[in-house]
Amino acid sequence: MKLRESVRISWRAIASHKLRSTLTTLGVIIGVGAVIVFMVMGGALAANFTGEFEDLYGEDAVLFVQTETPIEGGFGIQFSEAPIYTEHDVAELERRDGVAFVAPIGSIDAVQTTVGDDRLTGGVSVRATTAEGFRFDEFREGRAFDPGANEAVLNVQASRAHGGVSVGDEITYTTADGERHTFVVSGLIVEDFLSQPASMYVPTDPYYTTAVDTPRGTTERGYPMLVIGAEDIDSLSTAQDGAQAYLRGPSDANALKSDGDTIRVQTIDDLVGQITALLDQLTVFVGGIAAIALVVGAIGIANIMIVSVVERTREIGIMKAVGATNRDIVQLFLIEAVVLGIVGSLVGVALGLGVGAIAVAVLGWPMVYPLDWIAIAVVVGIGVGVVAGLYPAWRAANVDPIVALSRE
Repeated sequence: MKLRESVRISWRAIASHKLRSTLTTLGVIIGVGAVIVFMVMGGALAANFTGEFEDLYGEDAVLFVQTETPIEGGFGIQFSEAPIYTEHDVAELERRDGVAFVAPIGSIDAVQTTVGDDRLTGGVSVRATTAEGFRFDEFREGRAFDPGANEAVLNVQASRAHGGVSVGDEITYTTADGERHTFVVSGLIVEDFLSQPASMYVPTDPYYTTAVDTPRGTTERGYPMLVIGAEDIDSLSTAQDGAQAYLRGPSDANALKSDGDTIRVQTIDDLVGQITALLDQLTVFVGGIAAIALVVGAIGIANIMIVSVVERTREIGIMKAVGATNRDIVQLFLIEAVVLGIVGSLVGVALGLGVGAIAVAVLGWPMVYPLDWIAIAVVVGIGVGVVAGLYPAWRAANVDPIVALSRE
């Protein structure tokens, strides 16, 4: 039997049972559609993060120093908050070739923040840094604080959390020990990407007091993160290599870090690449869960094909009686299953792109077309049809024509 004739007969069989065929492909449609939706949203999230992060820092000669610690159970890594970078390390790094400044960043244990006359507000993360730390930040209004002054810089999230705090307003944080420190807001910076927390930045001196015992026998302030500014973009690689060699060698941080932790000195591209890789892994994981619906779809196709074999037993017998071979029968039913799989995957791709486009439009993210996953979805649709149709096709080919012709 010619392939074209097999396709025509298979399509006629599918079209004659429209409702049943639609319900059969529904599992494939839902599975493929769900996978495409998650891939579109995952790609859009990564593109949105990359775009906004590079808009803020993309042209800057800046390095981020953080400590990676493995998550218990081996499920990826996270950045440690251990204060291992000492004042000595900061001073040594500032002497490296290509380094213009080093700005430490530390967290202050604030249990409450208030604005004005003790008006309670939402939670804000309080961080300590130096004025140089704002060298690459975009100020929406105002300026960096003066060293040692009772001034603070807020990001836009903190301003919103406090009902629209602006430059000149007073803001107070209270520590767990009951100490209260009041500051005048000197500036608002833009850190408006992903889930960046509402943050308030104050001078390290005198407000940051976290100290560590160094391997040199002294007690000094220790920080969980450093920002290194290179002299210019051409000096960035030199500054990175020098900082990395020191921090992984004779530094206090290298001696203070926990076993298994890794000190990272990363450029914007390094940091963006690492985070987008994690986002891609998460997207694939969630998409894999959604793909379980494809298994259901395959079972549905196999089930309906078996029913079709039973219903068409007499038809099979007639085809065999007029000369159809087992190969012709297998081809006929296999094509029918594959057509159902292809139709399901194509409709699923269209549905997934439509829902994904609506979702990213609502969230304000850029639309990303996952072309590789669209191709995979079509291939999977064909594969589902082949796998689901193999047994029914084999069963149809092994129908005894004499028994089949005796069926009513």
